[in-house]
Amino acid sequence: MNAASALSQIKSINSKFDSIFNQLESLFPQLEYHNQQTSFKELKDSISSIGISASSKSSGNITDFSTKYTPIFDKLNEKIKDLKELDKMIAEVKEDSEQMELIALNAMVISVKSGEKGQAFSKITENLQRLSKDMFVYSDKLSGEEAHLLEQINSLKSIFSGIIDSQRSISSKDSDCNSDITQMLSSVTPSVSELSSKVDSIFPAIDRTKSVLTNKNQISGGLSSVTQILDDLNSTNSASHEELTAAFKRALDLISQISTSLTQLCSNFAGNWQEVIEIMENADTMRMDFESRFLNNHAFGNNNLARLVSNILEKYKAMINEFGNYQMVQKDLAGTCQNITSRAKIIYTVFENLRPVMSRLHHVRILQQIEVSKNDAIKSVQDSVTDMDNLINSANASLDGIQEILESFIQETGTMLSNFVLSITKDNENMVMIRNEKELIYGDLTNSQGIISSAFNSFAVFPDDFQKKCVLVQQNLQDVMRLNTELSSFANELSNEIVR
Repeated sequence: MNAASALSQIKSINSKFDSIFNQLESLFPQLEYHNQQTSFKELKDSISSIGISASSKSSGNITDFSTKYTPIFDKLNEKIKDLKELDKMIAEVKEDSEQMELIALNAMVISVKSGEKGQAFSKITENLQRLSKDMFVYSDKLSGEEAHLLEQINSLKSIFSGIIDSQRSISSKDSDCNSDITQMLSSVTPSVSELSSKVDSIFPAIDRTKSVLTNKNQISGGLSSVTQILDDLNSTNSASHEELTAAFKRALDLISQISTSLTQLCSNFAGNWQEVIEIMENADTMRMDFESRFLNNHAFGNNNLARLVSNILEKYKAMINEFGNYQMVQKDLAGTCQNITSRAKIIYTVFENLRPVMSRLHHVRILQQIEVSKNDAIKSVQDSVTDMDNLINSANASLDGIQEILESFIQETGTMLSNFVLSITKDNENMVMIRNEKELIYGDLTNSQGIISSAFNSFAVFPDDFQKKCVLVQQNLQDVMRLNTELSSFANELSNEIVR
């Protein structure tokens, strides 16, 4: 072997070495790219998102309207008892009015029989009869308005009952959804975590393999030194045998060191890379197991993620629809409360028409008494006048009771219902917020359903070209080993030349 031939061979080896390690230095950063998306990573992030959404996008328990507002309706029921008492008093006024009208009619008959002497009393009694009729008419209107008021109160109760039923339905459906999500996550999360841990363990192994390449500079420097020795030798026009032998010895010593380093590099590289290969194989086995358990159509039990998410979505949809029912049920609530207050005031307005009638009745009663006291011709109606006086006093007492009940009802129910409307309005705002949050969770679940469907079609734990890059690394490792063999063969040739 002459210097030119040796130089050509070492340059070829050096060139191959640079080419192989340049490829490796380019491949490893691509293999270490952790954030590259895969169908498994999307699935894992999606499952994590479902858990976060279900826990963070929630305002807590839905307000228990039944517990919160039952005391208000208990008070309203007490007021209904007052209205029953009011109804009793109105009935008494109507009865007194009817009795007054009958008494007035009898008194008029007597006064007519008295002839001209009874005419004055007859006219007075005629006024009393007319006022008694007015008293009855207004009392009857009062009863009608009271009936309308009770209708409004019963309507409010019906609305509130519907709100309670809807709220309980929402709460029940929400509980079912949360329970289903919890069960799904408890079923799939351990397997996701285990597979994720296995996949992530490949990156430290890749990093350990990559660290072997730090010896590249030492080997590259050694090859450059050998090249320089042989290049200097080749540049000499007439090197003696002794000079040629000495140069080959220096080159051989360096190559021996390079070969030792390269052999160690190959050994370390192969050992670390074998760990990478084993992790890939284990991860792929776990991937297939995960796929069979959670993704394919034959997944046993309730593990099929597509079915689980689909069922949860149906329940969420039903729950969100129930929010719509709730809003429809309670939309007339504020108006009904206002109607109750307004109707109570109308009753009071009707009641106020009775007071002037009662005042005129008192006046007519006094005129009757005066006429009876000075007219002997109608002395026989004295008992009727006394009975009329008693009835008027009884009706007046009933009116006082009616006024007390109405004033108390208007003041207390007005304040109570006003506070109720303010409170329920705030609760409605909270229900709207909760509905918006549930719709966000529904959106996350819908997105997850698409990701699961995509994973069902193609489930991979490593990026699409990850395995191809690993194959290239494996090929480069084999190339390094072959290069080491070629370097050893070259060293043997140099050694043979030295021996000659």
